[in-house]
Amino acid sequence: MASAWMRTGLGAALAAVAALLGGTVLAHAEAARPPAVSTVILSLSPRTIRWATIYKVPDPADHDPYYHLEVIEKERHTPPWQFKRLAAHLVVTAAALDRSRLRRKAKTYFYKDIEFRIADKAWRQQSPAQREAMVCRTAILECIGRSDSE
Repeated sequence: MASAWMRTGLGAALAAVAALLGGTVLAHAEAARPPAVSTVILSLSPRTIRWATIYKVPDPADHDPYYHLEVIEKERHTPPWQFKRLAAHLVVTAAALDRSRLRRKAKTYFYKDIEFRIADKAWRQQSPAQREAMVCRTAILECIGRSDSE
């Protein structure tokens, strides 16, 4: 009898909380959804994979002709949580992105983008000349000081 009362009481309490927080819970669920991102494989060996996660594409309306991304390195055959962030935020030209892209497929993972958002905000607060000076125009691994063979 007591367990039936607890289930009924708990169910009513949960329904009341859900009714009160419905908008908040729904908004939180929307915020937790990962952003629309794409990945580009930068290097692939039997041991290591490096990829770029693209968070922002060129936006003429925002006067931003660049791709904004982070660069991840992961040893293959290790758990998803064992990875190294080689660049939290990198701004690249379309030509640099194209030069960096391997046309091969590999398994990649999506990681929380808090480091990217912090670094992106800091980049946007710099003067236009400072931002331009930080744009990668060659190849991504070259810009971050890594080579394909490492």
